[in-house]
Amino acid sequence: MSYEAVRGRVLLAGNLAGAETEVAILGLTEGDPPSGLSLELDRASGGVIARASAAGDFKGEPNETLVLYPAEGKARRLLLVGLGKAAQLNAEKIRAAAATAARRARDLGAKKAAALLFGQGTPVSAPEAGQAFAEGAILGTYQYIEYKTKDRDKVKILEHLEVYLPDEKILAEAAPAFARGERIADATNYARSLASHPGNHATPSFLAAEAEKIALAQKLGCTILDAAKMKELGMGALLGVAQGSHEPARFILLEYDCGRKDAPTVALVGKGLTFDAGGISIKPSAKMEEMKYDMCGGAAVLGVMSIIRDLEVGVNVVAAVPSTENLPGGGAYKPGDILRSFSGKTIEVQNCDAEGRLILADALSYVAQKHKPAAIIDLATLTGAVVIALGHYGAALLANDDALAGRVEEASRRSGDRLWRLPIWEEMGDHLKSDFADVKNIADGSAGGGTIAGAAFLSNFVDSTPWAHIDIAGTAWWEKDRPHLPKGPSGFGVRLLAELLRSWA
Repeated sequence: MSYEAVRGRVLLAGNLAGAETEVAILGLTEGDPPSGLSLELDRASGGVIARASAAGDFKGEPNETLVLYPAEGKARRLLLVGLGKAAQLNAEKIRAAAATAARRARDLGAKKAAALLFGQGTPVSAPEAGQAFAEGAILGTYQYIEYKTKDRDKVKILEHLEVYLPDEKILAEAAPAFARGERIADATNYARSLASHPGNHATPSFLAAEAEKIALAQKLGCTILDAAKMKELGMGALLGVAQGSHEPARFILLEYDCGRKDAPTVALVGKGLTFDAGGISIKPSAKMEEMKYDMCGGAAVLGVMSIIRDLEVGVNVVAAVPSTENLPGGGAYKPGDILRSFSGKTIEVQNCDAEGRLILADALSYVAQKHKPAAIIDLATLTGAVVIALGHYGAALLANDDALAGRVEEASRRSGDRLWRLPIWEEMGDHLKSDFADVKNIADGSAGGGTIAGAAFLSNFVDSTPWAHIDIAGTAWWEKDRPHLPKGPSGFGVRLLAELLRSWA
């Protein structure tokens, strides 16, 4: 998996003023002069930071940067990064500032940089700041280069980043969180890379092979169901979607045993549509190439499973990724077809581009019946309607259980993967009734609320299991760079799931 991000990361106790480095990074809050170790760095650099601030060239506004070239001191360059107002600083802002700083240092051509951990002297604790800094620096320097051949040797890479804390006591407090941030960010970048592969490479079989690698590395149980086994089990909804493609569908299962006999099981389900042309209900050609990202839910689930043992999760976890393509081939399923799902419920297909809910229907009912989990959480690029509702700054959360929804929302706040809860109106079920089958896969045209309708459909396949559905269609990939979210797939959900599982017990 070929991508680049800052390679070596180390947290250490010491004084940044004494570091010999190509770039010394200093985060400053808005309106506040350098103090403590920041002031020592300024003095060692001949007061160049104070002069820049006095001249009004640097104000400390969020993600503002200024490069200085001091005549004194051991650093070749000083990079000032704005943190905003101290009272308003939080982990997400540190994440963004660290990403801004690391990327700017990289783009300056630096191979080595050193920074004073952001957030000292603010309400953000050292462990919280340490994790956020590690995540931001790694996420912000992500570059996907798998298929680049021209000028590949000119790709700029920040090879080493040192992060300084004032003493050994604070270092001991922050080090475990910093290491956790590294692992979570690496897993997020892994998920980004899975999604970045083109559809002719990232097939269902490819995802299955990646799952097997994860299972080997993390010592997980792994089961890959092929089409014959899915047919035997009665997964007619997933296989119906797969009919139009020559690529064989795969149902991917990973299982983590935490080692506690009394531990509950939490199920994760990720939509693994490796390319979605819309089937017979074909999509417009404009931006259809983005439909390689329709497996971002599955990528997020595989991403968090790639570090599940490293997170020391105290619950058992079963992860399911139903994976196929949705193409308009000669054997493709058609509007009006009726599919029999794993649950036994029949589904009338009214739109072949509402395929994600079909493959999830089989996956949800399979894990509910076979694994009897305490909760199911699914992630899916399910509806374009969620972009209308929430834009690209947050995913939709819909759930049949308030306690589970609360857990997910709290994990969202801590992780920075933003969510907004929407209801599942009981009346929406009436709009999903079919004249010919148990349910149809889209609601009546008069219903509106496409995101709610999608969740209402899925609710038919979880039995009484507490369940949360996260619609990530608006957050799974970005068309513009943001500090720790470079253009392309975002890896949304990895940080959320890592925090949810880590804090579950």
